[in-house]
Amino acid sequence: MTRVRLENVTKIYGRVIAVDNVTFEVESGELFTLLGPSGCGKTTTLRIIAGFEVPEHGRVYFDENDVTYLKPYHRNTAMVFQNYALWPHMTVYDNVAYGLRIRKKVLKLTEEDIKKRVREVLELVKLEGLEDRYPLQLSGGQQQRVALARALVVQPSVLLLDEPLSNLDAKLRIEMREEIKRIQKKLGITTIYVTHDQIEAMSISDRIAVMNKGKLLQYGSPREIYFRPRKLFVADFIGRSNIYVGEVTGVEDKYATVYIEELDSHIKGVMVSDEVKSRKKVSVVIRPETVKLVEKSIGKMENLFKGKIDLAMFMGEKIETRVKIANSSMIIYIPNYMVVSPGEEIVFHIPPENTIVIPEITMED
Repeated sequence: MTRVRLENVTKIYGRVIAVDNVTFEVESGELFTLLGPSGCGKTTTLRIIAGFEVPEHGRVYFDENDVTYLKPYHRNTAMVFQNYALWPHMTVYDNVAYGLRIRKKVLKLTEEDIKKRVREVLELVKLEGLEDRYPLQLSGGQQQRVALARALVVQPSVLLLDEPLSNLDAKLRIEMREEIKRIQKKLGITTIYVTHDQIEAMSISDRIAVMNKGKLLQYGSPREIYFRPRKLFVADFIGRSNIYVGEVTGVEDKYATVYIEELDSHIKGVMVSDEVKSRKKVSVVIRPETVKLVEKSIGKMENLFKGKIDLAMFMGEKIETRVKIANSSMIIYIPNYMVVSPGEEIVFHIPPENTIVIPEITMED
């Protein structure tokens, strides 16, 4: 297993800085995801790791080896592309065996060795029995499995996946991300995965790196990224959030109290940075699922609010409501067994430990 490290990597196309001074490390055997919107630089970063692009500045290391200028075929990586890139005139068997056959002399493989490896990897991705079919005779999910098998059969030290599920329907995406995670953990292969889908990233990753406009904004475990975003863009991009701008009126221990004019109220939350100071403008982030309904008769409590339901949408596993508070509104998720109607008044509590105070008021900070 291989550890991958990028140090101050920058890639420029004309006047566009596609990757801007990016540094991170992927642990051996880890599934590490580059997440961000289209054009944020995540695929370019992946291509630099693969050797398809050479950075203007910075270094790429596999373990302690500098591979920045090493050709792709000397890095022992394998890549699964967004469009699968399967040979339409070759069978499943021949598509999977292709990489082994072109390395046959170097690896000193016999045709029997190739047959054994292909059979094992097709079993791993659950395609046994489909060896003689052609790509056009397969479903999208099966084609994706062939592309994955072709990458795995060469036994790469680093597996690279570029938006591998984007062409699949919603249900099949869920099935395939479970399969990718199962296979990755079984093999213990260092894997770097690119996606714009936040749910996909959170469900399969050991760690996630969030990128925007070529910069790496934050990386950490899915829980850390979700519950403790350090940048406003990260808080807004990952999951659903209510975000308000207010002024800090007090700081105590790790908590700040913020006055939010549009809610006409003070709210207490966890500071993600010591840049939060009294009298400073900040953003307050509240996740809809952290809000708790309470009895109207409850006594004094911090972060206690009253509002009227403006909109209620049954979503199956939850009810999404928009609640009118003072001059603004808040998205709140409530249990699916409840029956609520527009105009109904509710009282709710926002736990301070689940409320985040970020020292930024715009995405450009």
